Amino acid sequence: MKEPILVVSFNVRNGRALDGANSWPFRRRWVPEYVASLGADVIGLQEAYCNQALAFEKALNGHVRVGVGRDNGKTRGEFCPIYVRSSRLRILDQGTFWFSDTPDEPGSCTWGNTLPRICTWALLAGRDGELLRVCNLHLDHASPHARLKSAEMVRRRIAEWGAVCPVVVMGDFNAGERDAVITSLLAEPDGLRDTLRVVHPEAVSVATFHAWEGRTDGARIDYILATSDVHVLAADIRHDTVAGRLPSDHWPVTAVIEISPRQPIGEEARS
Repeated sequence: MKEPILVVSFNVRNGRALDGANSWPFRRRWVPEYVASLGADVIGLQEAYCNQALAFEKALNGHVRVGVGRDNGKTRGEFCPIYVRSSRLRILDQGTFWFSDTPDEPGSCTWGNTLPRICTWALLAGRDGELLRVCNLHLDHASPHARLKSAEMVRRRIAEWGAVCPVVVMGDFNAGERDAVITSLLAEPDGLRDTLRVVHPEAVSVATFHAWEGRTDGARIDYILATSDVHVLAADIRHDTVAGRLPSDHWPVTAVIEISPRQPIGEEARS
């Protein structure tokens, strides 16, 4: 039986940023609990350093974390961690690749980006044998060339993965809806779908980055994208505050999806 899956993507603002009263030491006790309160089955965070990733892991009781630091493939640098509710979904495989000409080399940068950029993924199985591959990424903030090359890599991988099971790609793309990065990923005939636009095609106040101002009319750069065989039931941008405080300089984005069994679990799905 198909069961809806709640997916959340959230740039939590890196713990080394000097943001005054919004700096991580002043948020670390309550932001992980806020994320836990969303009740998601799959959560992708961006900009989380190791200590932040561990804080969220502690708050997300019942979730299993996957992902590594971008600087050395272990604990150094920002993570793009994925947290999976173990009572709903089983992790069959996982990995991280770098957006570069050497995607398996930790810390690699070859496309004009001065910082390593990564995508962490997990292959998941539901109770009825349905498969889903979830990817969580953070594209470069400064280099349009690096973002485009990264999008090309994502699209190539989805062409392979999508032949086996549905795919969800979430994260901070650092690109607006009309940017070539997004339009290339959504391009027909085999492109992804923007879950928010599936549900709210005419929505105007769709900002996800607000620079600690709490605005809804700024830049939309955070997305949950999905292959066409993912049934999108709902999607939203959460404009939550906690006791009048903003949890990050981005708003979280959410999607409720359904997936159906396509084939038995086997080695082909793990490749």
